[in-house]
Formats: sequence, structure tokens, C-alpha cells
Amino acid sequence: MKSPILGLCAALFLLLSACGGEPSSSSSAAPAAAIDKSAATSPKEPATHSCQIPGVILENNSFWIRDQELLVVMRADSTTRDPEMGDSHRMFELYDTKSCQLIQKQVLPINNSPDFPYLLANILYNKNSQLVGIRGFSSLYVFDVASRKMLPKLTPRFVTERPGVDAQSGMIQHVEVWEDYLIGYAQDQGVFVFDFTDKTKPKAVLPLAEYEDTETSTFNSLFLLPSANGTAQGIIPYYDRASSQFSLNTLFDKPLAVSTNIPKSARNNKFLVLRALSENKEAYAIDLAARKRISLPAEVQTQQTQAVLKWLREN
Repeated sequence: MKSPILGLCAALFLLLSACGGEPSSSSSAAPAAAIDKSAATSPKEPATHSCQIPGVILENNSFWIRDQELLVVMRADSTTRDPEMGDSHRMFELYDTKSCQLIQKQVLPINNSPDFPYLLANILYNKNSQLVGIRGFSSLYVFDVASRKMLPKLTPRFVTERPGVDAQSGMIQHVEVWEDYLIGYAQDQGVFVFDFTDKTKPKAVLPLAEYEDTETSTFNSLFLLPSANGTAQGIIPYYDRASSQFSLNTLFDKPLAVSTNIPKSARNNKFLVLRALSENKEAYAIDLAARKRISLPAEVQTQQTQAVLKWLREN
């Protein structure tokens, strides 16, 4: 004779099977680390758009701002075409991808020569600052998505004079938007930074220190970029021309409050020592040639700067 309990369990099992349910199992679920959350779209955000843009658009010269359903385009057409040099990619446009309607259009000035295209920045948009970077031959533009305004033309600035090597010197090879900053590299001249904390008054940021590597004829520049509550993040950006790779080389795990009271004579050396704005005034050692921070032993961190520099040279 069957047990009433067993019969009830069997009935429940059949009911679950009919409804398509199954017992949950932690082993059958994908681990959290394997779930690509960045690829998922919000229920309010479409997966793609279907707008067909006229004219000629170079690869990577359009960008869809998915969360706002806006399409940024840099293109060429018959109105910008040069009779001798052909397509001139200098027409900036902004489209609403819900309706595919053109919202805004602006033809930029000839970019050194009609056949030199304007290119959207390599990393061109930051969701918080809503800035879109555009690089020309030796100058830049930034479009502020929030205000729908093209900001005034920018030209890289450097702390020392940069003599030209050839006709390509000064050509901007890389630009990226990083938080409220625009960071880039100009051929033979080095890296540059613009601050867009106040979008109405963008300004060039000059490095706190800079070391010229005479063997490679490159400048390694250390920028201190202000963050919240009097802290700053240090970066030594670098562009590898052989691989076309750009790296920011951040120096601190998180922004720190450090002193910028450094003698001018100490700002162009291989090693630089920064001091924390704390009671112990801990030392942070920077190797400008290697573009990185050097970990110091605890007993060295609180020593005088000359002692720290001596340790760096010997180790």
C-alpha cells in the first residue's frame, strides 16, 4: 500500500513538470563573474537603430549614444567636396535615432587641407560629462551633448617649446575623453590635457613635471588632475607610435591630497618625490622615465626628500 505522503509528493512533481518549472540549482546558474552586465541594455534603451545617413562616412566616424538615442556623425558630401582633392570630412551632424531626424548640423573649417578628415576621438564620450571629442590635424573641437553646443576650437599647449621635426610634427594622433578631461598626443610634441570642469571655459592643463628622454626624443609629462575634496589623480600619459597604443598610466589607487610645492629645478628630473598633505607627509616616489610610481619601504617614506632620492638612485 502506497504512503499518502509519497502520493502527494508525486502529484506535486507532476504539477511542476506540467507548468514547466524545475527545482532551482546553484550549480546550473552562471557565476556572477561570467555575466556580461555591460552588454545588457536597459528595458528603456533600444538594442540598435535603423537610421540611414547620407553622404560618405569613414569607419569609426559615427557614434551612437544609446542612452539618449542620439547619433553623432562626421561625414562628407557634395557640399564639402573639393574639386581637386575630393571628399572633405568636416560636416558634423547630430541625429535623433527615434525618428532619424537631423537635430543639428555644423560644417567645420578646412582641416589644414581639404583632404584631411576630422575624426571622432578614439575614446570620445563620457556619460557623466557628455563630451564628444573631435580631432583635426593640429587642433580639436568638443561637442557638449548636454547643451547641444560645439565648443571653441582648441590647440594643444606644452610647458616648453616643441620644435618641429618635419611636416607631420604636431599632427594629433590620439584623443580621448576621460571624466572631465580631454587627453591626447601630438606627433613629436607629446601629450596634452584640457580641463572641461567648467565647460564654458575649457582650459589647457600644463604638467606639474616633465622629463625629456633624450634617447627616444620623447617627453614624459606628469599631470595632477584635481578630484573631489582637495584630492588629485596623477597621470603620465604615453602614446606608443610603433603600436598606436595609448595609456594613461595613473599613479595612485585613488585620488590623494598631495603638495604641489616643488622647486622648479626638481621638475625636470627622472625621479620626483611628492608629499602627502598629512601629518606624516609620506613620500610618493615617481619614476618619470618609466612612467610609474615606485613603492617605497615604510622606513623610507618618512625620510627627507634627498634621502628618498638617494634610495631611488641606489635601488
